[in-house]
Amino acid sequence: MEKQKKTFLTSEVKIGIVVVLTIAILYFGLNYLKGINIFTPNSRYYVQYERVDGIVKTTHVLINGYQVGHVSDIRFDYSKEAPVTLELTLDKKLAVPQGTIAEVYETGLLGDKAIQLHLGPGPGMCTPGDTLQAAVQNGMLTQLVDAIVPSMQNIMPELDSTVQALRTILEDGNIKKIVANTEKLTADLKYSSDKLKILMSKDVPSAVQGINNLSGSLTGIASDLGKVDLDSTMMALDSTINNLQYITARLKSPDNTLGALFNDSTLYQNLDSTVRSANQLLIDLKANPKRYVHFSVFGGKDKKEKK
Repeated sequence: MEKQKKTFLTSEVKIGIVVVLTIAILYFGLNYLKGINIFTPNSRYYVQYERVDGIVKTTHVLINGYQVGHVSDIRFDYSKEAPVTLELTLDKKLAVPQGTIAEVYETGLLGDKAIQLHLGPGPGMCTPGDTLQAAVQNGMLTQLVDAIVPSMQNIMPELDSTVQALRTILEDGNIKKIVANTEKLTADLKYSSDKLKILMSKDVPSAVQGINNLSGSLTGIASDLGKVDLDSTMMALDSTINNLQYITARLKSPDNTLGALFNDSTLYQNLDSTVRSANQLLIDLKANPKRYVHFSVFGGKDKKEKK
């Protein structure tokens, strides 16, 4: 009996057992990585599409982002209007209402696809083996293109007219003149910049030196002013102001000749009348000198004869 057991567990049998176990582990492991649980009871439903770009076996079937199944088979029938039939293997616990839609959509920018189940309103329930309604959602790039194309169609005429206007401007001879003037202006600016650099390097330092000298002079003046005896100066100025006030008061007082002359109008009028009389006397003296001066060569003789 022991010999028979030893004969049964030969090297070939052991290798076979290891191979079978390895295959089983690979099968269950790969299905687990694909999200397929072969130990869970499933139900199969079918969906027909015209195109199934990006759909492969094991493509996930989701409800609100949660996986409830996968695509278990893909069939092609040339006699049908929607020739591609997908077999969806879903969790048997999932109740699928009538009117449920299986929509193919993109899960990202790389073009990966999945199937989203939109549960229908009922009232009844689908049974395993029924065909669900199909829908295909445009991809992100397709939606973007569909949104851009109408705008581009509206922009193209304006863009064409803009290009034509630019071409007309560029072909105009004035553009060449503008470019030439711009180059000349640039050269002039460069020349002015060079002159300014020379000015800054030569004249500005001397000007700064002059400002420094002026600042030193002002500092010296301020120092000299600080040395002045302000107290004695203010006393002399105060004395001068007092003298001016005394003179002004004397001029206003009628007790002196100048004050009377300034303040007494009668004195001023008499003085003015005297000056006028003296002036008239001088005028008459010049006009009739004989009236006031008697001069004769024989004046003495006449006086003696009269005696």
